[in-house]
Amino acid sequence: MATSRIAHTEAKDGKHFMIQISNPSDIAELREVIVGPYKPFNWWNLIWGSLRYPDLASLRYVENNTVKVPDHRIARRQHEQLVQTLVDAGAEVHALPSVPDVDIQLYPRDIAFAVDDTIFLSRSRDPIRQKEQRALESFLPRFSKVERIASGHIEGGDVMVTDDVVFVGLSEATNLQGVSALRECFVHAGIDREIVPIEFSGRGVVHLDTKFTMVGPKLGYIHSPALTPYSRSLIAARFDLIEADAAEARSLMVNTVALAPDRIIIDARAIRLAEALHAHGVEPVPLDFSEVTKFPGGFRCATLPLRRG
Repeated sequence: MATSRIAHTEAKDGKHFMIQISNPSDIAELREVIVGPYKPFNWWNLIWGSLRYPDLASLRYVENNTVKVPDHRIARRQHEQLVQTLVDAGAEVHALPSVPDVDIQLYPRDIAFAVDDTIFLSRSRDPIRQKEQRALESFLPRFSKVERIASGHIEGGDVMVTDDVVFVGLSEATNLQGVSALRECFVHAGIDREIVPIEFSGRGVVHLDTKFTMVGPKLGYIHSPALTPYSRSLIAARFDLIEADAAEARSLMVNTVALAPDRIIIDARAIRLAEALHAHGVEPVPLDFSEVTKFPGGFRCATLPLRRG
C-alpha cells in the first residue's frame, strides 16, 4: 500500500492527535477510517479461510478441478484502489500495523466497531482474530472512548448502526451472551440505544453484513432467505429493501460501505443492484474487489469507520 495514499496524523512534536470517535449511523458521511495492511498469502491461508467461513467457501473458484487462487498483484491493486477512493472522498485513512503471526489482516471490521462516541473491541471466538486485534494497541490511547466486551462473542461485521436502533446479527461469530455484554457496555458508555438481535434461517452465516447492509437513508440491500421472517420484518419496518439473489449474496455484493448517505461503494459486478440504487437517488461507486473477496471479505469488512457525520 503506497504510504502517500494514507493521511498522516502525527504532530510535529511526535505526539499523535487524538481521534474523536463518532458513528451516528453507518451511512453518515465518512470522515476517518482504518484499513488493514495488504500482505501476501499462501495455500494454507486459503484452506484455513474456507474452513473458518464455509458459507463463503464457494468464492474459491474452481476451474477444471483446480482451485483458482487470488492473484497477488491484482488483489493488492484492488485494495490500494479502495484506499485511494476513501482518500479521494475526503476521509482520513489509517493503516493498521502488521501483526507478524497473522497472515491476513484485510478485514479490520472483525476486530472492532464504533457506535456513537465509543469504539468497542470485538470479542471473537476465533484465535486468529484475537491475535489480529493486537494491531489496534497503538491506536487505543488515541481513541476518545473505548469499551471492551466482557463476555460472550461479538464481531463488528454483525453490528449495524441505524439512526435509532443497533441491529446485531446472531451469526457464527456472535451469540446472545455477546449481545447482553454489549448492552451492558452501552449503559456504561452512556449510549441510549436499543439493540435488536437479528436471527438467521440457517447455520453458517459469517456476519450480518454479508446478508444485509444500509445503502442509503432508510434503504438497504438484503438477501431475505438468509433471515428468519420475523427478523426480516424488523428490518423491513425501518428500511425499503433491495433484494439480492443467492449468487449476489454469495459473491459478497451485499457487503458495501457508505462514503455519504447518497454515495455507496459497491461491487463493480453488481450491475443490477447498482441500477436499483440509481432508482432510489443514491450514487453507486463501483470498484472491482473480485480478487480481495476471495479471502473472503467485501468493502464493509475491509473498513473500520472511526468518525462519521
